[in-house]
Amino acid sequence: MASKQIQCEMCCNENAVGHCKTCGYVGETCVNIHTRGKMFQTHIVIMLEAVKMDKDGTDTPKVILWDITEERCKQHPTERAIFLCNIHDSVICGRCLHSEHLSCGKEVVDLLHEVVNIDCEKVNTMKSVLKEVKDEILFLKAEAEQSKVSYKKNADRCMQECMELGNKIKRRVDELTSDIIHGITKTNDINASTHSSITQTCNEKTKWCEDEENKIDDLFDNNLAGHLYLMHRHFEKKVSDARSHLKEIKHKNTFKGCDFKENKVILKCLFEDLEEVCEQREEVTGSDDGNASDVFASTPKITKTRRELTVLLNQAKHELYNSEKTQKELRDELKRVKQDLSRSEKTRKQFEQELLKAKQDIYISENTLKELRDELKRVKQELYHSEKERADVKAQLSPLQDKIKWTQPTGTVDVKNTTDDYGSGIIELVFTFPDGIQTTHHPFPGKPYKGGTFTGHLFPNSEDELLCRMLKAAFRRGVMFILGKEGKVVLDGVSLYDGSVHLCRDYYDYPRTLKAELAAKGITEANKDQEEKLVETFTVDGSKSH
Repeated sequence: MASKQIQCEMCCNENAVGHCKTCGYVGETCVNIHTRGKMFQTHIVIMLEAVKMDKDGTDTPKVILWDITEERCKQHPTERAIFLCNIHDSVICGRCLHSEHLSCGKEVVDLLHEVVNIDCEKVNTMKSVLKEVKDEILFLKAEAEQSKVSYKKNADRCMQECMELGNKIKRRVDELTSDIIHGITKTNDINASTHSSITQTCNEKTKWCEDEENKIDDLFDNNLAGHLYLMHRHFEKKVSDARSHLKEIKHKNTFKGCDFKENKVILKCLFEDLEEVCEQREEVTGSDDGNASDVFASTPKITKTRRELTVLLNQAKHELYNSEKTQKELRDELKRVKQDLSRSEKTRKQFEQELLKAKQDIYISENTLKELRDELKRVKQELYHSEKERADVKAQLSPLQDKIKWTQPTGTVDVKNTTDDYGSGIIELVFTFPDGIQTTHHPFPGKPYKGGTFTGHLFPNSEDELLCRMLKAAFRRGVMFILGKEGKVVLDGVSLYDGSVHLCRDYYDYPRTLKAELAAKGITEANKDQEEKLVETFTVDGSKSH
């Protein structure tokens, strides 16, 4: 098979032995012209070398590569590029070196001197690095393929779980609607049975009426007055019984209505909650540093249900209510203090006016003034001693009066902080009275009496802690308990709340009620020390208090 040769594109008479970037393929003669001719000095010719015949019988020319030192300078085509400027990273010729790169100095490399032989170590290093890059490419490609398969399976699993969740929700909805439908059907069946019972009774009573009417007609037509008389004797009773039976049937057999009404507010909340039941999380594979990692978009976890949040809201409302109540009481107390201060200021002015008047009256003479001063001083001293004696008598009389009225037996109170059945904190007061013998201050001296245990609960806030201290003060004074006529220890005008104090509507009014009961006993919050110890256990001995 003949080989195909490439013809010279300049003379078309010879086979091409080289290739000019400007003229195309050139023969041997045209190559010599390119070498000698001045007009061709800027042309770059690459020589071709014929290789063996291809499978199709064609000789494919092979490009003979020239080294960089054989290349022409881009700025000066007649010169060879034999220098490398490291500063400008460009290959230059001698003319470029002297005209533009003299300042680069030692950074200019002479390629003819430096690059003589091939550095096999550098070649091997570059080939090794390229092999590593190829391995990384293959690894990344395999990893991407594996990730594609893995995430396809993950997507299928997510879709399956989503479908299962939808079926689960649907089954639950079907169960709920089925229960509602069953209830409606049951109600309808009861109404049908009621209708059947009423219809049967009405038919029976209708037949009875018709029979009685036919009997009356027969007796009347046959002129049987005696039978009519006897029938009339019991006729009203039978009619009354029939009517009573009808009323009984009407009362016992009542129809039950059913109505289906959807709560749009709750339904809206349900739909909003369904949106939060499940979520699609975006997964990103890969990172800036080249290491594969899985990053999921995190979402806040909802740890409390709507019911728990409702309980917390009600508790906050209760605390807010107590806070507002305390503020109102403090404002009232401040108002009373201002009023007392105003009255004190008026009294002081009155005293000043009286003193001014007294000074005017005693201005008559120096002697009279001295006598009046002495008299006023003596009166003040007497008044001071009188006030002091009255205060002492009052102080002595007050506990004496309490002792005279003391009817509370010996008992112990245990105050502690604890928790209720729901785990919420409370203040618990336990009053304990053992069995004993009545003294002369009790209703039946010498007779035994039955003791008991009384428990009270308070909310753990500042207002209820004050009430706890007031209860302890009332217990110390012996005004909380008495002995009843039956010989048992009972509360005397003071109530104790023995139940749950958290979110209980009955408890909202209890603090106000207890404060009024204690005020009636002379126990107020004005004379209570807030710094007094709250949790303690002590005993009040009724016999020693007398």
